[in-house]
Amino acid sequence: MASVLYSPAIDVIASAGRLVLSPFLTGPLLLSATYYPETVRQIVSSVAKHLPEQLGVLLSSVPQSSAITALRVLVALGLIRTVNGALNTIASNSWRLGAAKGWNWSNEIAVVTGGSSGIGKGIVERLVALGVRVAVFDIQDLPKEMQGDARIRFFHCDVTSSESVAAAADAVRRELGHPSILVNNAGIAKPMPILKTSEEYLRRIFGVNVMSLWFTTQQFLPRMIQLDKGHIVTVASIASFVALATAADYSATKAGALAFHESLASEIKHQYKAPSVLTSVIHPNFVKTPLLDDFSGRLERAGVRLLTSDRIADEVVAQIKSKRGGQLVIPSSATGISAIRGWPTWLQELLRDAVAKGAVKP
Repeated sequence: MASVLYSPAIDVIASAGRLVLSPFLTGPLLLSATYYPETVRQIVSSVAKHLPEQLGVLLSSVPQSSAITALRVLVALGLIRTVNGALNTIASNSWRLGAAKGWNWSNEIAVVTGGSSGIGKGIVERLVALGVRVAVFDIQDLPKEMQGDARIRFFHCDVTSSESVAAAADAVRRELGHPSILVNNAGIAKPMPILKTSEEYLRRIFGVNVMSLWFTTQQFLPRMIQLDKGHIVTVASIASFVALATAADYSATKAGALAFHESLASEIKHQYKAPSVLTSVIHPNFVKTPLLDDFSGRLERAGVRLLTSDRIADEVVAQIKSKRGGQLVIPSSATGISAIRGWPTWLQELLRDAVAKGAVKP
């Protein structure tokens, strides 16, 4: 049942839904059925002959009026879906229709926290391939394959310490220049029941996953506001919406990351009047990284399909390349989970029960 969050079947259903609700498909079909009914009837009869007998009979027996009504409904739903998507994008970019201007990747500087491994490493590699110079903030050294790249600079930094972040930020500005891209990717997780979570670990996870967002943003946002140009990316989680059993601390920090992103976007637009400073928040589903080593096996046995770090890195950098801000749920087939707080309580509880079965040790 935990596969309700992400499974191959859900991906297939979501893909089929996108196809059926595409006005580029249903629109021409509606016009054809309305103005060329005889031609459509002949095509349907020809197709029916190549289908299993019962399906062919069913297809041939659908009244034309019913087919046209169904197509009208699908066209209307598809148009609503398309307009809604466009409005989402525009609203996330200070109601701007086009992409932000002034970006030249070979001149841009990015800071990526937690860039020495996992998702962060993938983001660094893709930004470098784009021509961006990247400063990595991490307590882990760069992997050997990244150490010889002139476009990557490593700065030892404990993101839970404002002093450490300030020192690293000063070094970046001194050695590289002012960053125009900040990817707040650093995160930790360790599945543990509430009653067994120590104060030391609580302070650590909130420091890495939440407080660091303030420390890095306070260092780099002022220059972005001054130039009215920049992009701050916050890597949150599907746990921003779904509280996970044995991971109350992680869920709370990711809900906090979402709140941070939303407040930041609003402040940039209304308090600082810098509409071209972009903000994005990323909500990956379960990702196969060292963070999940303790319970990835349980999740997979429960039917959850784990994403790869490369998949997330691809989508994060694609978002940066788009020169637009926004909110991404990965995979997109899980986007509906973001509405869970508006679901009836019983339906929310069924989802949390299903997820808990994959997270709690038997």
